[in-house]
Amino acid sequence: MNSPFFVLINIIAAALNSLTGQIFHLPERTTVDIIKEAFYPDETHIVQTEDNYILTLHRIPHCRNNSVAPKGPILLMHGLLQSSADWLVLGEKSLGFILADAGYDVWLGNSRGNTYSKAHVNLNPLLDAKSFFDFSYHEMGKYDLPAVIDYILNATGTSKIPYVGYSEGTTQFWVMMSERPEYNDKISQANFWAPVTNMYRITSIPINALAAMGGIETLARAIGKYELFSHFTTGNSIRVICQNADWLCTEFFNLIGSSLERMPNKALKTKILENFPAGISFKQLFHYVQGTRSGVFRPFDYGTEKNLEIYKKPMPDPYNISRTTIPVFMYYGGSDIYINNEILINEVANEMQHVTVDLIPYENFNHLDFMYSTNADWLSSKTLENLNLA
Repeated sequence: MNSPFFVLINIIAAALNSLTGQIFHLPERTTVDIIKEAFYPDETHIVQTEDNYILTLHRIPHCRNNSVAPKGPILLMHGLLQSSADWLVLGEKSLGFILADAGYDVWLGNSRGNTYSKAHVNLNPLLDAKSFFDFSYHEMGKYDLPAVIDYILNATGTSKIPYVGYSEGTTQFWVMMSERPEYNDKISQANFWAPVTNMYRITSIPINALAAMGGIETLARAIGKYELFSHFTTGNSIRVICQNADWLCTEFFNLIGSSLERMPNKALKTKILENFPAGISFKQLFHYVQGTRSGVFRPFDYGTEKNLEIYKKPMPDPYNISRTTIPVFMYYGGSDIYINNEILINEVANEMQHVTVDLIPYENFNHLDFMYSTNADWLSSKTLENLNLA
């Protein structure tokens, strides 16, 4: 890691803190633009959650010429700081397009608070930021995924769909199964790319640094910090840096989880940064930090007093991963900075009945390599094989 770069990013981010969330325009090249430019059919759907967040779903209903026998709908869910666009950024090598070519009706989700799902029935994300961004991956699993799954089932007239989740897309899936296990009946199988639970004993420098800091949540509340890494504030700063100094951009990608062996070239970094980062809530990040500290995958810890009010006990019970009864295929990298592979293999995997675990067969395979490296072809092929088993 190049320390001057790390300092520079933090200075820029701090200078833009007061602006975060104040600009609500779409990226210059949106998910819809990417789909259209690749000559695939596109649809945009709006989903309202039980707690009144408004989510955007992007859909590729079939391949370019609709010449392949239909295989039914499938849901893809992105990771932290990402959006639906990240399933398409590799062009013809992207899982979204590969699945469409294989005959799938591809639905691309967007988590609450990201660029495409920054809306609510009653709350304004700027004027009511404290209330709007009062969510973590817990609410995404308890409310967002069920709402999206039900919407897809109703729109397509099917009873079950397969699921592909990357990173936080796996975290929220496990939350859903723990909190609402009846959704096992609505999912045929789940493919987990880089599955993340509590981030305990990981090697990520930024996450471990945050976990080591005391009073970070109190400080964030004191300065009114509820949204992080908005696409149009911190994101714009990163794009400017990457346009002018590719070596700094490489350091940034390496810091957040790209291996040097599979580092995106400058052209691909530019495409990725058209939509990344897509924004998250501070609480969303801090929930992961809590897991890094405690080693427990559980709902958000508000402190004893508020925990007693919300959970009726001093500390919330851990999520029950064993309630996931569907077939699960998990893929992990040998050098993933956000996953403790020993815990994943020996603890998490053993809590489920029907699970297959595979190591990515490439040396030093890191977290972002799942989405942005040319070796993603291997993952796409394995995922298609699994889907054929359903």
